[in-house]
Amino acid sequence: MDHTSVTVDVYSDSGVDPSAYRVYVDDDLLTERSWIWPSYEIFIREHIVVLAGPGKHQVRIERCQGSSNFSVRGFTVNGVIHDPDNLSFNIPS
Repeated sequence: MDHTSVTVDVYSDSGVDPSAYRVYVDDDLLTERSWIWPSYEIFIREHIVVLAGPGKHQVRIERCQGSSNFSVRGFTVNGVIHDPDNLSFNIPS
């Protein structure tokens, strides 16, 4: 297993009410963040380093508090840009 560097740029559609989200890789919870900033000027870049074995892996952003919806507009794995609409990546064997 190798260390894999993943970044996701998380955006909120509303900064009106306090909200929170969680970031998972596969089924492992990596972080939970509160969102208290105005959505029109802020995004959070999550930098995650995971020890991932060969195969397909999935990043998931999940709302856990409030009514804001969260989205990802930037997604890289080991510095390579990936499709932010498909938060999966493959580690070759």
